[in-house]
Amino acid sequence: MTGSAGSAGPAAAESTAAVTPSPAAIEAAHKAAIAKQVQEGKRKFYDHLEDKVLDYFHNNPVNIEACVSTCAKIFGNVINNPTEEKFRKVKAASNTLRSTVGLIKGGEDLLLLAGWVPKVVDMEKYWVFDAPVDSVRWGLLKEALHLCERAQQTVHEKAEKKRREKEDKLSKDSAEKERVRLAIEEDKAQRKLRTELTQVTGAVAASPLPSEAATEARSTAQKRPPSQGGGPDADAADADDE
Repeated sequence: MTGSAGSAGPAAAESTAAVTPSPAAIEAAHKAAIAKQVQEGKRKFYDHLEDKVLDYFHNNPVNIEACVSTCAKIFGNVINNPTEEKFRKVKAASNTLRSTVGLIKGGEDLLLLAGWVPKVVDMEKYWVFDAPVDSVRWGLLKEALHLCERAQQTVHEKAEKKRREKEDKLSKDSAEKERVRLAIEEDKAQRKLRTELTQVTGAVAASPLPSEAATEARSTAQKRPPSQGGGPDADAADADDE
């Protein structure tokens, strides 16, 4: 019995040693767990991007492009400059965010799903990315950047189409306004001319007509023939002849 018990001791020790993971295995398992969480976060980010942000029925393509481009720039600043703290904090009320990300319903959720967290600093709200390089949030930020850059390609085409449509509409509206303006000017000129003609006609109608005696005298004067050799010299010549 004693021998069998003694022989079991080393075997049990060997079994225990065999199931103890090595540091490399622990590291590999840790990386696998991080990768799995990153992929889960990537899926959530992708779903929100596709369903809420890239919603061309409710969102203007121009605004979508601005939102996605801003997110790509913010994410890229951190990924490409991991030691620069200035890129890890963005004021929520800044014009950069309000005029781009803030114009899209659910736009700020892209920041949240990419690993950014809202924090209040000195009574102001900021979006902060304070995760280390080897963290789940860092891996998620890289995936979010990739998805935004990929989305920019299709978004830009749709935004350009929308911009052209808007420019065409503005051009047509401008031409229509010019046509209306010219029609109004022409109408004003015609009304002015009619007013002037009415005034002239009224003035002629109001002027007094010449009297009948004056008209008859003028008519007689016009009909009287000119005198034949008349004048004093002609009378004197007649007297000499007698």
